[in-house]
Amino acid sequence: MTLPIGLSLKPRLRLVSTCAVVGAGSLAVCAWSRCRSRQPNADRAPRVQLPAPAVDALAGALGEVAQILVLYPLDTVKVRCQASGENAAVVIRRLLKRGFNVALLKKLYAGALGAAACAIVVGAVHFASYEGSRKAILKWTTTSASGGCNSASGKGAAGGLGAGAAEGAAAADAAAASAMADGRTGAPVTAAAAADAAAAARAEQDDRFRRAAATFAAAAFAAVATALVESPVELFRHNAQAGLVQSNFMAEMVATVRREGPGGLYWGFLPHCFEAWPHDISELATYGFMRDFEATALRSPGSPHHAWMRGVGPQVWDLATGAASGAAAVMFSMPFDTVKTYLQTHGADLSGRGFLGSAALFVKTGRRIAARKGLAGLYVGVTPRLFQQVPSAMVCWWSIAAFKRWMEPYTAPDEEDVAGGGHRAGKHAAH
Repeated sequence: MTLPIGLSLKPRLRLVSTCAVVGAGSLAVCAWSRCRSRQPNADRAPRVQLPAPAVDALAGALGEVAQILVLYPLDTVKVRCQASGENAAVVIRRLLKRGFNVALLKKLYAGALGAAACAIVVGAVHFASYEGSRKAILKWTTTSASGGCNSASGKGAAGGLGAGAAEGAAAADAAAASAMADGRTGAPVTAAAAADAAAAARAEQDDRFRRAAATFAAAAFAAVATALVESPVELFRHNAQAGLVQSNFMAEMVATVRREGPGGLYWGFLPHCFEAWPHDISELATYGFMRDFEATALRSPGSPHHAWMRGVGPQVWDLATGAASGAAAVMFSMPFDTVKTYLQTHGADLSGRGFLGSAALFVKTGRRIAARKGLAGLYVGVTPRLFQQVPSAMVCWWSIAAFKRWMEPYTAPDEEDVAGGGHRAGKHAAH
């Protein structure tokens, strides 16, 4: 017996049993943790705590698997649009030509289980590399900035950086206001308070630039790391979704390695990078900016966004972050994705061309598509991709944030958390 996702009955039953065991175990752990939370000693840290990078990897794996499985058929429709150059309506009519049956489900979910299995590794690398590199960059730049501030600006500005730019500015403003109200200080003291306030404001501006630069740098690093593990998976998955290879694309990958060696998995690496890097960088940068905005607004009572952000639930903000990240990634990377999918599904051989030769072929293909169908040709399949990517990104980032919140008692604080006193911004969990 063959099932819609291309597996025999026995493996399917084993998969269902495994999922049932994992689900039951998860429910048991959740129930146990809730019971523990009601006990008087619940405030004590658990004996077993995982390092933050391990929790980030688990969260990324969970989010990526959820993203793959939710609305997977829409991604299949998008791939078929790009492979055939037809719009979504034509592709859907062709798929529904024989009605809704097992054969249709098999086509819509071609490669779904293999993609979900590979997504564990992809998601772990994607999120853990972003979070780890961003923390490392912020730690390095904070150390450098603190040293420079101590030597150049003295104790006041260094204190502002050490306690946080927003808190430093607020403290300086309060000191200046108190001195002026009491009337017990002269012009020199008032001038010093104003100088401290100006230094704190400059420190806040520098801190915003530093965090934005760290976000972009970490997003770029994560995009490169993710491409190394995601490129082979996506190449064979897209060919399975387009109906060019069997739905069990992992068997195709094994056969390719036996026939051509590991290099056979990476002949589509450069086309993948041309699309994946803009996609991942824009997605992770949007995610980072949304989280920074949340943390800044919640920890600064003087912020104009503080009041309404406190009224937004963490789950709602997680979903909004996912929606914004997914939409930005789709709109920025769609032309690259169209050209990449066209090259992958039309057998364009990039081996031996080198980076410049591959880039030239990529640009030439994009120009050919634009010349034949206009700029709209580079956005073929954008509608199903938006309908697939935005909700799945919402599920992905919500899953990541929810898992990290749930794992907070079991996560060992890293150096940044220890230095900051384990601070979590407001009622939302800082990322």
